[in-house]
Amino acid sequence: MSRDALIVGINQYQNLPRLNAAAKDAEGMANMLEIYGDFRVRRLPEIIENQRPKIGQQTPVSTQQLENSLVRLLLPKGDHIPETVFFYFSGHGLQREVGLREGYLATSDTQPNTSNSGVSLSWLRRLIKHSPVRQILIILDCCHSGEFLSLKDEAWQGSDGQSYLFIAASREYEEAYESLSSDYSVLTQAVLSSLLPQQAESGRVTSTDLVAAITNQLSHEIQQPLFEQGGSEIVITRQSERPLPQLDNISLISRLKQYSFNFCPYLGPHPFEEKHAEYYFGRETLTQELLQTLQQTNICALIGASGNGKTSLLRAGLIPRLAAGNDILGSENWLVRYVPLGPQPLKNLAAAFTLGKQEIEVAHQLLQAENLLRQGSDGLANLVTAALIQQPNAKKMWLVIDQFEDLLTPTTDPQLHQERAALINALVTALRGPAHNLGIIIGLRSDAMGNLLTHGELFSLIEKNRVVMTPMSYQEIRDVIEKPAEKLGLTIDPYLIHNLTLDLTGAPGELALLQSTLHELWQHRSPVPYGKGGPCLSLDSYMKLGRISTMLTDRATALYESLPQDEQNVVQRIFLSLCDLGEGRFDQERQVRKFELINQRFSQSLIDQILQKLVKAGLVVVDQPQLPPQTDNQLMVGTVWETQGQAKADVQRWLVAQSPTSATKSTVKSEETITLAHKSLVSDWHLLRQWLQTSRTILRQRRDLETRAWIWYQRGELTCSEYLLGQQYMKDAEQFLETHLEDLSTLAQRFVQVSQRISTYRRWQTRGVAVLLPLAVMAGMTVSLVRHQLAASWRIRKTPSTTAQLSPPPMGPTSGNAISPLLPQQWGRTGVERLAITSQILDFNRNYP
Repeated sequence: MSRDALIVGINQYQNLPRLNAAAKDAEGMANMLEIYGDFRVRRLPEIIENQRPKIGQQTPVSTQQLENSLVRLLLPKGDHIPETVFFYFSGHGLQREVGLREGYLATSDTQPNTSNSGVSLSWLRRLIKHSPVRQILIILDCCHSGEFLSLKDEAWQGSDGQSYLFIAASREYEEAYESLSSDYSVLTQAVLSSLLPQQAESGRVTSTDLVAAITNQLSHEIQQPLFEQGGSEIVITRQSERPLPQLDNISLISRLKQYSFNFCPYLGPHPFEEKHAEYYFGRETLTQELLQTLQQTNICALIGASGNGKTSLLRAGLIPRLAAGNDILGSENWLVRYVPLGPQPLKNLAAAFTLGKQEIEVAHQLLQAENLLRQGSDGLANLVTAALIQQPNAKKMWLVIDQFEDLLTPTTDPQLHQERAALINALVTALRGPAHNLGIIIGLRSDAMGNLLTHGELFSLIEKNRVVMTPMSYQEIRDVIEKPAEKLGLTIDPYLIHNLTLDLTGAPGELALLQSTLHELWQHRSPVPYGKGGPCLSLDSYMKLGRISTMLTDRATALYESLPQDEQNVVQRIFLSLCDLGEGRFDQERQVRKFELINQRFSQSLIDQILQKLVKAGLVVVDQPQLPPQTDNQLMVGTVWETQGQAKADVQRWLVAQSPTSATKSTVKSEETITLAHKSLVSDWHLLRQWLQTSRTILRQRRDLETRAWIWYQRGELTCSEYLLGQQYMKDAEQFLETHLEDLSTLAQRFVQVSQRISTYRRWQTRGVAVLLPLAVMAGMTVSLVRHQLAASWRIRKTPSTTAQLSPPPMGPTSGNAISPLLPQQWGRTGVERLAITSQILDFNRNYP
């Protein structure tokens, strides 16, 4: 039986007063329905906090978001329609009169007395009238919510076999209030207390019970709720433990076994801890590799992409093995402490050395431990020694430091930066010291390896002693599915196992996705009578849930709609970049380098902030591939190429120096990559399909430029024509470059700018040659013609019959045998001609004195 709930709590409003209790009301209702109602709850607005969904206190909700969510809830598509739906709203309610009075549920972008007044209650009523769901529950905790019940259609009392319960917090002309005795509003406080199944004799609360309990609790309040009910009773909540039948032939062991079926061996999005070790399977090979590494060194780093189960492996795989003892390692004499660093690394590491039971003792020890850690390696050594003294049999202490990337995250806080540097120095110094009573096991995200480069000694230690999280094999995936169920006595449909393994693609982030899917299947398990085995996880339930693809796309839609507009633009940019455009085939997922997303509009801090949210939601995986070192042949080829291009590049280097980006030219420091958690996001997420449809041509052009820019960057950003954009390419892409240049990454923009400058230089170079070459040819032809005429004249002068006629007049009475030089203006018009004639005359005078 499928039961869906939409829980809405809006605190933030643009044009209405801010509320305090709405988000708390909604979160309390969501928790109640998840724990006791067996509902699949969707929160709005939803955020991810500590890897759990939660109502956002500061997150807005638009009218479009709420309307779309209501349509999906009340008019579900497909053949798998939920048996029961529950809609709860806490926020502002409005009335608007334009000829007729109409009520609205106010959203964050509501503008009173305008066309955008929120979600119309009459529209919601019509939506319910056409809903195919058989059981409908609606609670409106807002002002003027009684308007919803005043729209009652006497001709509609529910379809055949349809049951419903509508509750409004107040009459259409009244306001709803927050409770003075609790953090909830008046109505929600009464609803929550009435839905507790422990207070009911039957262990369950029905729609009739809820109405009676609320009426009794609020009978003396000024605010009086309204009810509308029809059809048969609806079971809303019940105790999670199924009551045991009173049969004498059922043994106590069988009854206890049935109680164990209420424990879920699949933890969903939450990591496994030490207490879950007996249900942790699939990573035995990596656990053994870690144990072998610890035999040889005092430091070991577990490196892996985000969301691939590092924390679960450390806590449920490695630590229990060490605690159980290992003959080779002698780990039964080890003191092991788990330390999640988080945003306050110094305080969290200090907490590993507190042993007090009273709060005052713990606070005092914590303060002392922090002060010792600030002293550097000596303080850490003293803490380790003191901890070993408290354990007489302990000979060595191992610190399992998880989330080590938090220690390497850039920060602008000088005090925090100083604490982080001191802590890293203390760890490295302690490992370098002569004492061997301390070992460190680190859990580190692979995309943070680049930040380790500034810590040379620590980077060297981790590089030599690391274990990389590899994707799970087919058999390991089957172990994750089957072995916890076998240990608990659950039954799994073999066709379900086959379909689950088919839907997984081997991506690093799929382990969390698989655990979430198995947790959902356990919640929809098929009950089995006593004495006939355990509950069954069936293929039918998996199909009703919509397979992995539907669950993932619903999560993506919920996250996207919960974000403000500027962050939605970032999400759209990220997901479009992660799609490989099909040319004659279906679109597929692709891996993208993070720097391709960064430019002036989308800064690195903004990209990192959104990526963190997407990673927590299990939608993308951030990784940093370990590239192999270059071989001698590769280095030689690169050197030869750069040598050949040197002569061409020297001519244009001054042009690149003129670029405004050259002064602040950025270098791509790392190749952090981003990958989709599952390929179904490309094919099945309707929002992504819409984005691809509207921007496919632009995206293809942008992708081509990004690829060319990356090749240019890998070759050292040379200015030779082989790796720059040609004039014809820029002419064809002129419109794109004019309108979408800012959408390119910083690297691609610099690549285009350099290409444009080099192209301009070459164009002027070509024009100069085209102008100067004809002038040079004409000058050469003129000189040649003049020389030819002079030579002919000299030949005539050498002839005796013409010598006297050609002799120039005497220069004067004392000129002697010298001949008078010819005037230049008599022989030519241009300066070149006059120069040539003068030179020839001087030669003539020397030859004929």
